[in-house]
Amino acid sequence: MIYAFIPARAGSTRLIDKNFLILKNKRLFEWSMNTANESKEVNKIIFSSDSNKYIEYANSINLNKDLIIDKRSSENSTKNTKIYDYLKGDFLKNNKYLNEKDFILMLLPTQPFRKTDDVKKIIELGRATKQNVFSSRQYDFHVSFAFETLEGNSFKPLFSDSPILTGNTRSQDQALYFHPDGSFYFLSIKSLMDKTSNSIYNNAIPYESTSEFFIDIDNKNDYEIAKEIAKFFKP
Repeated sequence: MIYAFIPARAGSTRLIDKNFLILKNKRLFEWSMNTANESKEVNKIIFSSDSNKYIEYANSINLNKDLIIDKRSSENSTKNTKIYDYLKGDFLKNNKYLNEKDFILMLLPTQPFRKTDDVKKIIELGRATKQNVFSSRQYDFHVSFAFETLEGNSFKPLFSDSPILTGNTRSQDQALYFHPDGSFYFLSIKSLMDKTSNSIYNNAIPYESTSEFFIDIDNKNDYEIAKEIAKFFKP
């Protein structure tokens, strides 16, 4: 069984009620719910929130899959709560229907611009390799040029072989680096039961997202950019 897991707490401080904001006539978390609903691979949808308002709205969405409500306590919904720790802890404890043969496809509401084909491919990759999978994408500027600023308007390159130091600044000579993009996390319940794992990236492999659009909505500026992207984005 594959469960889509959509976490949507209500306590955002930098962008108030972030997960409930409207993005092209849909609530932000509704984008993730629609992705799960349209996936043939997903069997059921778990909506996880501490907000009765969010839960009431989630229940009103017309879905063709079973919706399971995971009501989180305030203790599990603070700004310091790591969603991976919650999944390994009270989530497993309180949802006894889960077994070690099941999988979770976590869809964070703050990255709404996903390609539906990626859902199928990331699940296929996880099942074929028997590993957890997280979505990723290439940095849009070469990380090899990274530096930190110091006092007195000076700076220190991040890498000892930085092109800033070597003079080899040709872009085609730079290594390619990637980062998690928060679009998808495909996790086995068995891995969540492993008490030795302390990170969502333990024993996981990356999958490169195919969507050309990426944004992690965290503040007002991100939200305004997302509204422009949403006008012409196609899943």
